Amino acid sequence: MASANKVDVALLSDEDIPTCFQIFSKSFGHDAPFVDINFPGHDTPAGQAQGSRRFAKWKQTSENSTFLKAVTRAGPGDQERIIGLAIWTLMKEAPPADLDKVEDVEEIWPDEGDREFMTRLWREYVIPRSKAINDSCGKGVYVLELLVVHPDYQRLGAGTALVSWGTRAADEQALKAVVEGTPAGRRLYEQCGFLTEIDEMRFDVGEEFAGRRKPKLTFLTREPRS
Repeated sequence: MASANKVDVALLSDEDIPTCFQIFSKSFGHDAPFVDINFPGHDTPAGQAQGSRRFAKWKQTSENSTFLKAVTRAGPGDQERIIGLAIWTLMKEAPPADLDKVEDVEEIWPDEGDREFMTRLWREYVIPRSKAINDSCGKGVYVLELLVVHPDYQRLGAGTALVSWGTRAADEQALKAVVEGTPAGRRLYEQCGFLTEIDEMRFDVGEEFAGRRKPKLTFLTREPRS
């Protein structure tokens, strides 16, 4: 794909969600343990259907979340092609530490062991962002909750454009931005002005889950710029 292709950022529609979930799955593959346990079978038809429903519910019920798509023009008729997805949320209250307050845990993780493992991961996962929100003294922070770019459309600037949308919004309101980044995304976040606050987030899930893959995530923050 030629680097001359123009990338635009637009609001995601409900109809775009299945396509975006497929990009989400293809982007991460099985290289991100947190994605694998959070979205069971995300590369299967059943897992993609369930994941798309969860995205749709999230989009329709979270008034402070903005779902964005990165698009380019390609193919016959210069058709719009979705090549990336980002979800930015303005959080003024810390997220619940109990997973069952935000997800239908028995439906998503019918296996009791998987459910308990994800519950413990979630409890640890939200600690850094909760601290940032609490430290904001009620102003809130912008959280980049998800960023993916289709592997066939890397290096066109889609990731930078999606991140920059949120950092501009944060700057306009003089708010901090935060992200829990994978090793693959860390360089991009640093190029967009984020600094590492926690090099490797801790996930203390207990001895019974010692054999399971744990997430490798870095907590990065960006102070507002005038």
